[in-house]
Amino acid sequence: MIAAFICLNFDATHKLIYHTLGGMALVLLPLTGLAEGTPAGTTVSNQVLLSYEIAGSPQQTLSSNNDVTVQELINVIAVWQDAANIITTSPALAQPLTYIVRNTGNGIETFTLGFNNSPPGSDNFDPSNGRIYLDGNGNNNYDGPVLDPLYTPGSNDPLLDANGSDSIVLFILNDIPAALPNGNTGDSLLTVQSNTAGAAGSVAGTVLTGLGDAGADAVIGSSSATASATGSYQILNDPIDVSITKSAEVIADGKNCSSAPCDPVPGATIRYTLLVDVTGSGVAENLAITDSIPAETSYLPASITLDSTPQTDSTGDDPGSFSSNIVTVDLGDATGPDKFVITLDATIN
Repeated sequence: MIAAFICLNFDATHKLIYHTLGGMALVLLPLTGLAEGTPAGTTVSNQVLLSYEIAGSPQQTLSSNNDVTVQELINVIAVWQDAANIITTSPALAQPLTYIVRNTGNGIETFTLGFNNSPPGSDNFDPSNGRIYLDGNGNNNYDGPVLDPLYTPGSNDPLLDANGSDSIVLFILNDIPAALPNGNTGDSLLTVQSNTAGAAGSVAGTVLTGLGDAGADAVIGSSSATASATGSYQILNDPIDVSITKSAEVIADGKNCSSAPCDPVPGATIRYTLLVDVTGSGVAENLAITDSIPAETSYLPASITLDSTPQTDSTGDDPGSFSSNIVTVDLGDATGPDKFVITLDATIN
């Protein structure tokens, strides 16, 4: 009688493997849950150990090795990294857009970079004098050509290891033409392609014999060994800006003085003047003034004015209101340039 114990090692192809010994068939079942990203060129060995007994004596038999070399999958992605359109003026020089290129294959690849400043789309202008810089110090910001070197195709093509430093940040710098109106946009398209011969643009699944790492075959991934990403500029020649200044003068002292300048004695009235200055082009949205009355003073009811127009102290009937010792003036949206003058009075306790 033979008692058999089977120890199974699976190969990387997950195929059913049959070994026979003494009339018994060993079936290797598919293995699920293997981690992805095994490096290209890796040799995966498979061997089966058969343990059994004959007349109570332990026996072992090994199958021959079954070796599989992992092929290289060539895949790459590119992503524009800026959170929104890069705001710039017209004209302007050396305006950076930020991108990241990631090797999502399982082998070491070099990539050629390029750009197109006239990509298909609905932008309004073409940036000019484009050039690419690589993030040399790894801080994701363009710091000038000393720290972030100029990219020269064929000279410093990014070498990306999918199992280590598998991504690189880069910058496309462009000049912005003159005489462009506010709101115009211009696009710059980054292009990336694998340097493996015949890879770029090939149909996914194409096998390039012997062109992968360590002499393995290379297989084209879903990206067709290419990638692209579009970044955008937007013109704002005179950006909106809002400032406020506050001044105070004693306009009455409650005794002998009825016009400024008066002495700041108890019972005197202080007039505060707030000047809101909206400069530049564009819209400053939801402008609101909030002024807390000093503890040493008392607000003079119904003293708020907006551009010389008296305001009530109630909420909702006009922009000005007073509540909980706080003066509020809601100015809404303001298109620059514009100005607002607000006054309010308080008496010294």
